[in-house]
Formats: sequence, C-alpha cells, structure tokens
Amino acid sequence: MPPAPSTTPAWRSLAARLSPAAGRSAGDLVADVALFVIALASWGYNGIPGVHPQIEGWWWPVDWVLGAVACVLLWWTRRYPLIVGAIMIIPGAFAITAGFPVLVAVYRMGPLGRRWPALALTGAHIATALPYHAVVPIPGLPWAVWTIMIPLLYLLCLCLGLLRRSRREVIAGLRENADRDREQYEGRLANARRDERERIAREMHDVLAHRMSLLSVHAGALEYRATSPTPPNLAEIRAATGVIRSNAAAAVEDLRELLGLLRSDDALTTAVPQPHLADLEQLITEAAAAGQQVDYVSQARPASIRDGTQRTVYRIVQETLTNARKHAPHAPVTVRIRQTDRAVEVTVTNAVPPGLTGLDLPPAGNGLTGLDERVRIDDGCFEATIEDGTFRVWAQLPLEAR
Repeated sequence: MPPAPSTTPAWRSLAARLSPAAGRSAGDLVADVALFVIALASWGYNGIPGVHPQIEGWWWPVDWVLGAVACVLLWWTRRYPLIVGAIMIIPGAFAITAGFPVLVAVYRMGPLGRRWPALALTGAHIATALPYHAVVPIPGLPWAVWTIMIPLLYLLCLCLGLLRRSRREVIAGLRENADRDREQYEGRLANARRDERERIAREMHDVLAHRMSLLSVHAGALEYRATSPTPPNLAEIRAATGVIRSNAAAAVEDLRELLGLLRSDDALTTAVPQPHLADLEQLITEAAAAGQQVDYVSQARPASIRDGTQRTVYRIVQETLTNARKHAPHAPVTVRIRQTDRAVEVTVTNAVPPGLTGLDLPPAGNGLTGLDERVRIDDGCFEATIEDGTFRVWAQLPLEAR
C-alpha cells in the first residue's frame, strides 16, 4: 500500500506565511525589536492599577490580555498591515494598555497598506475609541478634549505613515529617472563613439585610397612598359619608382597619424592637420604627375569658407579623382568650384567606359557614400549620377552653419 502523501510542504508554506521575521532586513529587525520593547514598557506602565484608577479591578485581566496581544501583533504589522490594523480595532476600543501598539499599527498602514483601506480602518479606530471615555472617564480629561485629541492622534499617525510612503515613492522615482538618464547618456556616448569611428574610417578611406591609386597607376605603367616594344629607360624607371616611394611613404605617414589618433582622446580636427582649398593645387599636381588629365577651375574664396567646408570640398575632389583613376583611367576629369553669396558648389565630371550605367555606381559603404555622409553632416546636398556617358558628382555646401 503506497504511503500517504506528505503534508510537510503545506505546513512549511503556512509557517512561512505566518512567520513574523520573513522578508525583514537587518534594519527592519532592529526597528521592530525597538518598537516591541517600547510597546512592552508602555503595556507594563499602563497596566499598573494605580496609574489609571478609573478602571475597575475585575477588568484589569482583560485589559492586560488585550494589551499583550496588541504588543505581539506588532511583529506582523510589516507583512500584513491592513489585517493587523483591522484586528487592532478591538484592543484599541477596550484596552488602555494597547494604546501604543495600536497607534504603531495605524502608522504602519500608511506606508505599507493601500491608501483608501488604511484611511477607512483609521476611521473605524477613531469611531471605536471615542466611546471609551464615556464608559470609563479618565480623571481630569474633559470630554471635548478627548473628542479632539483621539481623531488628531490617529490621523497624525496615519499621516506620518503616508508621508513615509510618499518619500519612498519620490526616492524610487528619482532613482528610476537617474537610471533612465544614465541609459540615455550611455546611448548618446555609444552613438558618439560610433560616429567618431565612422568619421575616422572615412578619413582612412579618403587618404589611403588616393595614395594607393597613385601607386597602382605608376606600378601599372611600369609593368606595361616593361613588356612593350620600347621598354622604359633608367631615368623613367627612376622617376616612376621615386613617385611610388614618395606616395608609399606618404601613405604610411597618413596611416600612422590616423592610428595615433585612435590611441588618443583628442578630436580628429585638432590631432591631425586637415586639408584646405589651398591644398587642392598640390592634389591636382599629383594627379597630373600620375598621368591623369585634370581641368581645374576654382572661383572659391577660401578666406570666407569655414575650415570644415573646405575640408569637405577637398575630400570630394580627392575621392572623385581616385574613382576616375580606377574606373576611367584615360578619361579627362573636369573640376569646377563656384562660390555664391550663401554656398559653395563643387562639380566633377569625367567620361565613363562604354556600357556603365547608374546602376553600376559604387554600392553603399564605399567612397561615394562617405562623401554623401560628409556633405549631409555639413547641411549640404550631394548627387552622383551618370548622364549621357558622363559621370557627374555635384555637391552644394552652405557657407554658414545652420
């Protein structure tokens, strides 16, 4: 015959629910012990027959028992404030020795119980405590004073409890706001770091792509001439290798500066010298030295253009020259820079190989996308299109920040 199922778990669950010490912190336990000790002292003092001579001797045992029960019930006011508050109505109405624990129970309903039930139970306490003076008059205490003192005393205890609840809710709200602000700050910080990484990546792409394309052009020219019927002479080889060496050294130096930036906390615009419109002449010269045909005309007045806008214009020209060398190596490139009262416009065009269409533009993540991002950061407009066999890059940048 199988054994009967054990009821130990049910008893343990009941004991856990009735345990007065469950869920208390060390501070809560100290506070509850102190209140219990004060309640016992109050019970002992008020239980002395000579202190309250108006109480008949035959009623003292009942008063002592009700007061002792009220003192013991204090241990459950933290877990079941409303239930204990309702039970405390009886000692509060009939036992003078239960005065202090009853007031503590009313106070505990404020921060730990629901507001409206706590207010209703406090009203019940007041209604049952007022007739006590009519049945057992306290010597020297007028009835009018009693009817004012008892409601004020109970309501004061309840209000103190409600104030404690409000303070706890305010602190919880402040902590929640602080957590939310911290999360928003961390989100903004992560976005700033991502934007900075993308900015550095654009710088590395613009600088190194330009240098590498020059190396590729000169190396390709040497490779072609080496197998042609008229191989290059020593002077041509020396000139080509000199260009390759200087551009390789410049690429390494640019890369070193950018990598040094990643290890520092300084801003990109202050850590590495940035190009300006005046540097476009050198850029065009380097492109021409690589065999690229560039028709460059600029009507810009650098003194009236912001440094950031000058840098963006430089990067646009640099990237378009690099793309032309890669995708249309023998096509002439036209660069036009025009300045108006409110904006500076950059237009770069070059012929494209036969069969190339707008669908063949570099995909997202390449140099053109980086240029688009740069221009939009400066509140400008950017277009890259193929029309009638011509690849056209156009950008307009405001002279003043919006």
